[in-house]
Amino acid sequence: MHPNKEPLCFKNENETNPAARRYEHVAIVGLDGMGNFCKDTATPCMDRIFENGAATLHAVSLFPTISAQNWGAMLIGVDPEVHGLTNGGISQRPYTNRELPTIFATVRRAFPQSVLCSVSNWDPINCGIIEQDIGVEKQTADNGAHTTDRVVACVKEKKPALLFVQIDDPDEAGHRDGYGTAGHLSCISDVDAMVGRIYDAYVSAGIIDDTLFIVITDHGGFKHGHGGYTDTEKYIYFALAGKTVNKTTEFFAATKDINAIVRHAFGLEIPQPQPEGYSSQVPAGVFSDCNTPYLMDACGTRCDIVPQPQPDLFAENGLTAFFAPDEIKLAMFFEYNADDAMGRARFIEHGHVKYYSTGVRGAHAELGATGRLVSEDVKFGTADFTVCAWLKVDGAPAAEAYYCGTKTMTDSGPGFMLGFTNMATWIGVETPDPNSYQEFTLPYFREVSGGWLHVTVVFRRKDCAIDLYRNFRHRKTMTLPAEFADVSMDALPFTVGDDASGKINTGNDALMNLDDLLIFNKAFGPADVEKLAAYYAFEQAEDRG
Repeated sequence: MHPNKEPLCFKNENETNPAARRYEHVAIVGLDGMGNFCKDTATPCMDRIFENGAATLHAVSLFPTISAQNWGAMLIGVDPEVHGLTNGGISQRPYTNRELPTIFATVRRAFPQSVLCSVSNWDPINCGIIEQDIGVEKQTADNGAHTTDRVVACVKEKKPALLFVQIDDPDEAGHRDGYGTAGHLSCISDVDAMVGRIYDAYVSAGIIDDTLFIVITDHGGFKHGHGGYTDTEKYIYFALAGKTVNKTTEFFAATKDINAIVRHAFGLEIPQPQPEGYSSQVPAGVFSDCNTPYLMDACGTRCDIVPQPQPDLFAENGLTAFFAPDEIKLAMFFEYNADDAMGRARFIEHGHVKYYSTGVRGAHAELGATGRLVSEDVKFGTADFTVCAWLKVDGAPAAEAYYCGTKTMTDSGPGFMLGFTNMATWIGVETPDPNSYQEFTLPYFREVSGGWLHVTVVFRRKDCAIDLYRNFRHRKTMTLPAEFADVSMDALPFTVGDDASGKINTGNDALMNLDDLLIFNKAFGPADVEKLAAYYAFEQAEDRG
């Protein structure tokens, strides 16, 4: 037995009715970042497996097209805005929401003795989406080949009732080489062979005839990133094979429908879809024994925020139309690269920085635990300066995540660091005196639809003052001791995505989303902040922050 510590929701009378069970086994093989690019390369194994099954290239990934949001939607059966899981969040804490159990918890309650397994490349799924106390046998492997080896052994030895597999290779290739490029497509063909090995393991174990076999992906990609809702990001491959599966390509499905499909396979009750709660459905036309219509208004693919294109630096609506070029020290727009648009600073990437198409302007960057950017060219000296950035506060880390600065949080030393949490913005400064450290943590409310918050931090060196603006409104002025006036801020290289040691965000598994990091060679006053708001065409809402 695997008793739960607390009762789970969706208490259904039918969940222990063995006569309603259609399959003894369900396998969910998830191929991260494949989208529907499999149509552009050889996939003989999947072609063979689903020749007489249901397969579509036009299922949808839910918005935003990011891993945690969609793996969570699959396993929990709700929209991303309902479950609230993000890449950073699932890296930091276990999933404990008893009101929204995963399909593993639902199956465990219905069939207490069943073997449930999850084998993943990406450990946050095992740690931060699937519950920790329901007896799921979990393994994490470092690549698709090793994952496949472990899955094959698991199937042959344990014959699990429910198996979930996540192979990260296609997404890594997409971020590295570009989605839909030769490198990405070659990887998909390699992963196809892994899918074939997993399927053949069910054949060898003698249980394929009583198995519902599913292959799905969480999202596609655009250029080197994802997160938006372009066709190549949102449309995904979704295929099923089993004794009650119709041969069809004409069906609609979303990632979150995995939960209802597994419930159907095991004969468990499926709650009525509710846009603000459980909304997983069985796709119409897929199963010979299910005629329930699919309610399109519950599919949850709505996008509230449409990113605006990033204007050219020197265009009529570009940054230099509002500020003179000599006022701009650094302009990082994160348009799928770490370039300084001013051409003055070169950054070296440490680890792996990801880019998504859902920035405030064009694309934005995900930094932190997986990667940071370091430059020896950005110097501050003792002059005034201003740092501006868009921070995505929805799903921000619970502990401080440092988005830029010139000092380390682990050792004393002069410099500054800027950060934020899911509740506050954060500023830290220090002189060479180890006793001089000053820290300011300023709580905020979520002020912008979609979770983007603009922060402007003004360093008035001679005045020994720091001004904080959020969403282009002045929030607070902080005063510093006189010794800060003449301290150089350049003891360590300028780092974006962590403190200057590169250890804090990595140690905390903290990820953050950042857009348009701008640094100016002067202390902003109210008129400058108004110009920046005009550049973004930002309309002030009611003052809540």
